Amino acid sequence: MLIAGFAAADALRGHGHDVERAGPTTTPLQTTPTRLPGPQPQAEAPRGWPVGTLQGSLVFTNANDCRLRVIGLAGGEERPLARFAGSCELWAPPVGQRIAYALGPSSPDGFTPFKIADLGRPNADLGGFRALFGVVLWSPDGQRIAWCGRRRTGFDLEIGGAARRLPRCPVAYTPDNRIAYAVGRRLIVENKAVLTADGGITFAKFLFDGSIAVDVDGERIVVYDPHGRRRLSFDLPESLQGRTPIMSPDGCAALFREGQESARIRLLNLGCFQGAAPPSFPGTDAAWSPDGRWVAVAGPAITFHEVLGGGRSASWPARAAQLAWRPR
Repeated sequence: MLIAGFAAADALRGHGHDVERAGPTTTPLQTTPTRLPGPQPQAEAPRGWPVGTLQGSLVFTNANDCRLRVIGLAGGEERPLARFAGSCELWAPPVGQRIAYALGPSSPDGFTPFKIADLGRPNADLGGFRALFGVVLWSPDGQRIAWCGRRRTGFDLEIGGAARRLPRCPVAYTPDNRIAYAVGRRLIVENKAVLTADGGITFAKFLFDGSIAVDVDGERIVVYDPHGRRRLSFDLPESLQGRTPIMSPDGCAALFREGQESARIRLLNLGCFQGAAPPSFPGTDAAWSPDGRWVAVAGPAITFHEVLGGGRSASWPARAAQLAWRPR
């Protein structure tokens, strides 16, 4: 997947400061709150499942019909779930039961329709909207969601409340749920530049320790410490330039989707990764465990690879399109 988003488009084209502030409000989509029971989930863990080894839950979209499914990883059992189905794209916050999922393909003008849902309250109507470039951001606490609308006007929605118009498109949430913007070489939070890179910022991720990882010009990953000092810089191989990194929780490694043709996930050591994992895995999407010790990969089955520690592995029999790993 190429780096999708407003920051990438502006920075790579040299228009990081040319963001229109005015535009129409975002358009809700007509959706129904009625949810039918989902298909019967797998009744028990697969044979040989390492019970008690993996923690949290894995949310994924089924590759053949795009419905949402959830696995409780400690026991390896699928959890019953009402039927939610769209077009296989999934955006999940780090915690909680809420998710956002695409309702269909992007329109010719680059907007992806999406719906917000609560897996624990399947009949709750939390709204449907359209996001430019299909980029949807969640706050760390799962209480807010942000996206970009027409003419590069952003929106920040508190779940259950009204959407707040933003002066430009957001690039990330901070650990304390503030909006960050990428404006050319600067990462801005509340009108203050928290760091200035040596090129256009196309992606930003706030890490658990207060560090910030950014993609610069789509060509390299740079990680800054909590004081804004450069901690590491890694030039990306040409084949991965312009692709969205899936950052490890500590910012020491990144996963990349190589593309549908090769159907592989690349793991890059950015300079401080302590694991000894294979450089790539067969699959089309991947997610880090919340503690950064395991990687889940979507392929003919969902495979789990211990990339820090003893090198154990496990497999769950489902063909997934996209994945999200959460603590519970």
